Amino acid sequence: MLIDADYRGYRIEVYADGLQGEWDAVVRIRRVRGEERDHIERVTCKKATPGLAEQHALEWVKRWVDE
Repeated sequence: MLIDADYRGYRIEVYADGLQGEWDAVVRIRRVRGEERDHIERVTCKKATPGLAEQHALEWVKRWVDE
């Protein structure tokens, strides 16, 4: 599991989820200050290891937050 506790006002949690030897990731995005609900996404990345899947998903979600 990767956690970025404060990326531009968001807390980002990423954890790998494997299926048949391929790893994807699930991402939970939450505003650090606010009452909004968490935003949860599945990032399909088909990586060979859980660490690679989590790193890929973290990079993807940071681009999403930056938009």
